[in-house]
Amino acid sequence: MGPSPSLTVPLSSQTSIGDESILSNTALPSSLPTHTFKPPLTMAQELEELLIKLDKESKMKSGVENMLEVYFKDKKRTKDLEVQLEGYNASIDNTTKRIEHIRTNAGSNIIEVAKLLKAYKYTGTSFSDAITPSSLAQSRSKLKSNTGPSKGKQKASLENVSYPDDVDAWPIGKRLDHIIQFLEMDEWKQVGNPNSLIKESKLEKLETLIRILKNTTGIDAYCPKKKLIICLRQCIVSPNREIRIMALRALRLLVEGPNDVEIMMIHQIDIFSTRALARDPEGYEPEREQTLKLIRSFIEYGGVQYVNQSIVRAIVAIAEQPDCKLRNISLETLAELTILDVALTVRSGGLRVLIQALIDGQAGISEVLVQSVLYVLDSPERRCYLRPGVELETIIAPFTESSKGANYEERLKNSAKMVTTLIKSWAGIFYMSANNMRAARSVVQALRMPVPETQKMALDMFFDVFRVKLPKDHHGFLSGRQHTVQIAPIASSDAPNTSSRPTPTSVLNGVVMSNLMTAGGISPDAYARSTIHHGTTTASNAERLKMLDHHLSIILIIFIESDILMALIDMVKSDDIYMSRKATLLIGEILQLSTRLLPILLAIQVQSLPKLFTLASNFDDEQVRHNATAALAHIDRLTRARTRYVTSNATSTLATFKGGERLLNSATAAARTQEKVHEVKLKIGYAIDDTHFRQLLMDTQVLNTKDYTKWNWESVTELLQGPLLNPRRLEEAMRGRKFIKRLLAFYRPFKHQFSDMNATKGTISRYVKTGCTLLSTLLTNVDGVRYLNENKLLGDIAEAFNELDPLTLNGGDSETEPIFSKERMESTLTCGYFALLGTFSKYKEGVRILEKFKIFSCFYQISELKNRTDLKVAMITNLDYTLDGHPRVLLSKIMTSGYNPIRLFATQHLGVIMRQSEAEYNDWVIRLLVTQLYDTHMDVCQTAVTLLDESCEKQANLELLVKCRPSLGHLGEIGNPLLLRFLSTSTGFCYLNALGYVQKEMDDWFERGNQNYVTQLELSLARALINTPEKKSLNPFEERVDSKNDFEALRPGDGLTPPHFYGELTKTEEGCHLLREKGHFKLFADFVRRFPLQEREPEESSLSQLKAVLWALGNIGATKNGLPFLEEEDIVKDIINLAESSDILSLKGTCYFVLGLIAKTQQGVELLGEIGWESVVSPNGESEGLCVPLNLSRFLTIRNWKYKAALSAPPILPRSATADSIGADILKNIGDMSNHILANEASKNLARLKQVYPDAFKRVDLYYSVCQLLGSYHFRSPVRKYVLEIFDMRFTTELLKELDEISATTTPCIAFTTTNNEKVILSNTTDSTSAIPNPSDSIPQEKLEPKQVKLGFHIKKKK
Repeated sequence: MGPSPSLTVPLSSQTSIGDESILSNTALPSSLPTHTFKPPLTMAQELEELLIKLDKESKMKSGVENMLEVYFKDKKRTKDLEVQLEGYNASIDNTTKRIEHIRTNAGSNIIEVAKLLKAYKYTGTSFSDAITPSSLAQSRSKLKSNTGPSKGKQKASLENVSYPDDVDAWPIGKRLDHIIQFLEMDEWKQVGNPNSLIKESKLEKLETLIRILKNTTGIDAYCPKKKLIICLRQCIVSPNREIRIMALRALRLLVEGPNDVEIMMIHQIDIFSTRALARDPEGYEPEREQTLKLIRSFIEYGGVQYVNQSIVRAIVAIAEQPDCKLRNISLETLAELTILDVALTVRSGGLRVLIQALIDGQAGISEVLVQSVLYVLDSPERRCYLRPGVELETIIAPFTESSKGANYEERLKNSAKMVTTLIKSWAGIFYMSANNMRAARSVVQALRMPVPETQKMALDMFFDVFRVKLPKDHHGFLSGRQHTVQIAPIASSDAPNTSSRPTPTSVLNGVVMSNLMTAGGISPDAYARSTIHHGTTTASNAERLKMLDHHLSIILIIFIESDILMALIDMVKSDDIYMSRKATLLIGEILQLSTRLLPILLAIQVQSLPKLFTLASNFDDEQVRHNATAALAHIDRLTRARTRYVTSNATSTLATFKGGERLLNSATAAARTQEKVHEVKLKIGYAIDDTHFRQLLMDTQVLNTKDYTKWNWESVTELLQGPLLNPRRLEEAMRGRKFIKRLLAFYRPFKHQFSDMNATKGTISRYVKTGCTLLSTLLTNVDGVRYLNENKLLGDIAEAFNELDPLTLNGGDSETEPIFSKERMESTLTCGYFALLGTFSKYKEGVRILEKFKIFSCFYQISELKNRTDLKVAMITNLDYTLDGHPRVLLSKIMTSGYNPIRLFATQHLGVIMRQSEAEYNDWVIRLLVTQLYDTHMDVCQTAVTLLDESCEKQANLELLVKCRPSLGHLGEIGNPLLLRFLSTSTGFCYLNALGYVQKEMDDWFERGNQNYVTQLELSLARALINTPEKKSLNPFEERVDSKNDFEALRPGDGLTPPHFYGELTKTEEGCHLLREKGHFKLFADFVRRFPLQEREPEESSLSQLKAVLWALGNIGATKNGLPFLEEEDIVKDIINLAESSDILSLKGTCYFVLGLIAKTQQGVELLGEIGWESVVSPNGESEGLCVPLNLSRFLTIRNWKYKAALSAPPILPRSATADSIGADILKNIGDMSNHILANEASKNLARLKQVYPDAFKRVDLYYSVCQLLGSYHFRSPVRKYVLEIFDMRFTTELLKELDEISATTTPCIAFTTTNNEKVILSNTTDSTSAIPNPSDSIPQEKLEPKQVKLGFHIKKKK
């Protein structure tokens, strides 16, 4: 920030009377605002007065606007009011300008000013926003985009600045010319004069320009951007920091495309950016930050081709400083540049910095940076910039170090994360397996290192690599206790973490909902499942490839081949119980994974464990034998438990209905168990004698006292669930005793017993569930139904509901709080009445009783209340919808007429009902969901699509849905899952074909859909691999999610292949006929065959097109009807050839997944087996869609490559810079500064030259030459700062023109050699003198050749 203004006099009043004569000689525009002297006030007092004034003016303005609406027909009064409104607007603008001025020039009082602004809830923008640390965080999360409406545009009316002579009424073009007039003023010519007014005016105009740029698109139509860039360049060389910062912001907002970046580079913005980044971080951090944001805008808007080495080297210098605040964002910028232009990054030394930061950097950002390195490794034309066996080996180096160094544990932990990230990408997998799996073996050998820290870290890393979760009670087992194996449902890719993201509706959040869930026994996850996966589908897992499992199978093979089991068995021998037991756990999990994910031939070899059996039978070492025996015992228990679990699951095909969750099966089992318990209790109730029954009644204490707190509620529950199920006993309790009467009286709302109790889990469990049991017992008996008809319970509840009638509320007793008020619903057991009424709705007789007491009429009235969401939720969740009647009508009414959140919740609850239903045919559910497809709220439509897609797992529901003929065109992409569902049946295909959808969609997929599918699938897989369910905290560097584009919602990371149009098409005979008729498959097969394997630089578009074609072929081959297409063209061999011979590693991975899709059918398994790829088949003979090559060396290989050194281009210098010995000497010493050995002597020489020839350090041609040197060679950040600050450059308008001329006329001529023998290209300019011959030019340069040639990972000596 700039110098702090006075604490007693505001900055605007610091101009003294004596300065008028000086200012009169200054060439200032006539429109500068005049300032009058004010009485002394503190800045805080002045600001507070202005804020109070602004508040009053805003209220007066609001009042005038309201009056305008009232008297809009009275023209005379309207005219007067409009005049008043204009006056208030002008006054508000003036006050806002003064507040912003104080805010801008707060200086050291920034904290006090900020507190006042926050206290008065003032919102505004100023340059101070840009220089706060939060702006850096904002730039990380989302860069500014001009493609959509910005917040600045929405607030444009509040942010206009008043100009003298009513400037704000001018057109934008004229206003911009007015601003340019100010910004073109040369401040360097006024340095000797008190130029506070020039600074104020420039800041004001810059802020106005920034607002115009924020609120206006297509600024070229009003003023040429070149003109704006030239005037802003004059500002970024200003002596005032605040002006430079504002100018950098304005430049950033000007960038809208590559052409803008090109204009800026022509006007040497790169030189001034380099200069700004080299400034001292202590006082110039905001300027450095804004410069970095400007450079990032170059990248964002596609201007990478115009970004030169000098800019990248300036960023590299910042990234090399470990304690710099801007280091992380500099590293991220280098990572982006590496992906966009790897050659530029390598020439500038950026890749070297990234590799070093992988180990030394923060743990969070390292996982991001490694992605850019993996991108370089993926393709042969980029891979050549990496030295084989050098750069990437630094990642695993900490695992192979025998001695501990500085920060050893931190580096080891970081290295473990890097290896885990490598394994999650195809480039990393092939790197780990190259050269006989050298890297993988090195990591496995870390388990044998005699350093406990290394062993522990490596062991933990392998748990993460294999995606294995430790059992809940693992701490006891690791400490030496016996381990009881309990198998839970496997958390695989088809059961993603549903608790990591909240549901889109706020209805589930609240005390009332929590109480209702407790009373009804419903889990909130049941609702979350309906909306957690936007944009996905619930297609049967048998039809979708589990990419995570397929990916894990090849990882498992790599590490088994690297002898991980032998290393773990060696750890079992350890005296350390913790390490021994943990290794035992991992051995057991690897064996289970191999059984599930590997073909039987490979799994058998893994299961033998001969070494472990040898240790268990070795009586020489008792401790080792004991550890080995314990390990075998644990593995045996784990295998037996897993076998029992799998067998129990396999007994019912309904065990897994959605996402691996045992919903229907568990519900059925629970219902059967309940029936058995009911039968037993009924037998006991019939067998009990009169004496025992009376004693049980007396034990409840209900007959002895009316005080419910003294009742034995456990005995009451036992009676209701046992003896009272006998009709004779129930009649005795109702007629001869007061037992039932007193129980029902306890639940009457106006007795204020049950209804006034505090709602806790204990009270809900005791009183609400007992009440439901009581009503169920009565409703199952004819006499009980008659008794409930005569009881006052429902009459009182209906009366309590009538209290909610607005007319009753207005005319009733206002002192008495209604029974069903919001407060009582939250804090008392009043919410339990809905559970009681829900019990009535389960029985036909109960529904008749509810109709008699007009309870449903009350429900219909409640559904129309606007502010009682809690009551609607209570009704929806507690009513039973098994019987056709009022509950279904009520649910339909709420689903179609409520507010967005309640409609969404009702739709979600329909999904819960559907899952709990045992019926094969949910007619009414399907029809209600079809209605929701036309909802105005897209979240409701998305939920309905998801639930309909899920319900179509049952063929009957799918047939019904097709008969409903829903229109899905208005849903766009959201409706695609349902349309693809329709394609999979003949009825649906005929329906869609009649509408013309199939032909249109097929053409669309052929042109664009296939490539969109690849993009979505790869994003989904990457997110599934990185965002593991075990992650407890969000890594700020890992996921970029903003409010407008929630990528997790667009494409969740479930690790399953989404449905493909061609795959669904081939499920029917009609679809296969259409595919054959169109000839698309033939085109796909020909494209794969024609793709050149040895092409060094395939275009990105052709590579993505090949992947799209491969996925289309794989999805076609994943169906029984589609596989004959592959056999006819014999295309599987070509896919395998691509997988084994391609140099593009990600393409090999795509082929691997596609072969897994082909292995989804039994015919595909046989076809792959003939070509040497073995598939995994389940015990019941079903293909799992997992296949691996029997010859691993042909698939897991990287072709050797030759390292290509990307040398920095020599700088192009003007001939005039070295025409004299002084300039040549200066450049020579600056060149020596890049050498740390010669730097000390060179700095002394430069200081001496500066003292003797001070004018030489003001020359533009020398400064330009120095900037070229800094862009061509590596200089550390302190050296860059020293070199640039030694020049006393005051860039006046004339010097800037001279700089333009030097840049425009510089052409390569001859080479100038520094002490380091580094060539510098000199050039002839129009004003240059004759060239000075360089003696070294005539000396023939010796060509140095390495004595060793590096090929791949091997080193071959030259003969």
